[in-house]
Amino acid sequence: MSTSFESDPSADGWTNTGAGACWTNGEAVSGSHSLYALTDNWSSPFLDTVPLQWYRLSFVSKAPGTVTNIGSIGYGYWSALFYDTNGVELKDDQYSSIYQSSGWVTNEFRIRAKHKVGPGASLVAARLQVSFRPIGSQPLYIDDVLISTTTMEEVAQWADTMYDQIPAKLDYVPKATRWEHIPITMQKLRDGDTLRIVMLGDSVQQDTANSPVDAFLERAYPGAQVEFISSTKGGTGIQYYKDHVAEFATDYKPDLLVIGGISNEDNTNYFQSVVDQVRAYDVTNGSTTEIMILTRAWSPNNNYGNYFLSPTMTELDPVPSNNLVVPDDYRGHLLNLTHNNNIEYLDMTGVASEFIYGPATPAGVGAPTNSNGDPYSYWMRDWVHSNDHGKHILGRELEIFFAPAPELVMDRVDTNTMVLSWPVFGTGYAVEYADALSTSITWTATATTPAVTNGRRTVVLDISGGAPHRFYRLKRP
Repeated sequence: MSTSFESDPSADGWTNTGAGACWTNGEAVSGSHSLYALTDNWSSPFLDTVPLQWYRLSFVSKAPGTVTNIGSIGYGYWSALFYDTNGVELKDDQYSSIYQSSGWVTNEFRIRAKHKVGPGASLVAARLQVSFRPIGSQPLYIDDVLISTTTMEEVAQWADTMYDQIPAKLDYVPKATRWEHIPITMQKLRDGDTLRIVMLGDSVQQDTANSPVDAFLERAYPGAQVEFISSTKGGTGIQYYKDHVAEFATDYKPDLLVIGGISNEDNTNYFQSVVDQVRAYDVTNGSTTEIMILTRAWSPNNNYGNYFLSPTMTELDPVPSNNLVVPDDYRGHLLNLTHNNNIEYLDMTGVASEFIYGPATPAGVGAPTNSNGDPYSYWMRDWVHSNDHGKHILGRELEIFFAPAPELVMDRVDTNTMVLSWPVFGTGYAVEYADALSTSITWTATATTPAVTNGRRTVVLDISGGAPHRFYRLKRP
């Protein structure tokens, strides 16, 4: 679908929710017309989609008012809603922010199509509707909307471009003990097999699922086919899913079931019930479902007193005995549960705390310091949910967790300059060099700090005065 709104949008299937959204000739980028929304929303016609297919959403916006969105720097919202063939809205959706702008700006986003589950764990296609929503009584103009199919490779490239623009980069180094309880998952990735991952949780887990983790993993493991399925329902948690395991989990026949979100009650009996039901299903059906549990990610913002990150919080190791202390709280309870059940564990709360109080703070997008939740608001579309800035960090956390050891690439620019680079998921590595290889070799770290650009970490070296032969390696302490 492509439109510049030079003809009446209602004739093309666009709808609004009231007189506070109209077709206007007062503002436009191309031609003389655009959509205007003040107190009501505009929605696109329904578009047929292919399950798990990625789509490009591009539009131009002008948002000249004042941001009134508590906990977020977002001015308005765009959303991708999905419906079955009977017109019933699915539980999974996608929301993100439109930002304040005095002039027209181009917005680029990517959407993975949702679906229903059908017979034999097949995926049944859904219809897509994109909406544009103002917040409060602030004017919002939309023009030149494009929705088109795109490739997994292009999605990863788009994510790299967005990551380049984010002022703080992850320096998360995953624990060496990860992957102990997901050997089949990791082998499928290495072997280039099809891997079905189902994410179970609330709307915050949905934000994580809407990040391009599948694109990251397919790039990191060439040949792998990753089916990344969001099976979520906003406002629910493990206390809900213990009574709906088939509908949201086993009906999909996942290879890996990932449970997360912020709405799970701190009751390990509920988690145990889900685990037991999944394993009973495996016994009956002769299958193996690996399970991974995530602690809470990094919301909500502080306006309601629930900001739960702290400068002293660090990631817990999935092996309880490797931690100096296992806290008697939600994180610790889940750690013990996963250890006792041979389930994979990732402490996303600890990773998020290390990020927010680490690289995010000097970059000016750290913990909240005022009543609006700034500067943490950079990551949020409201006081609970992530915008695409935040989703990219959540997705990169999982990319780093699952990624293999990086490969160092050398590019000779000219006689005086050489560039060494490795994938951005290779965190914590330093480039070291030696002038000879021997049993008594001494490796020396380069003084250059890696830069992040286009999905890679790069080190530019001046080799004009160097040794005639030099060897380089990547090393992580």
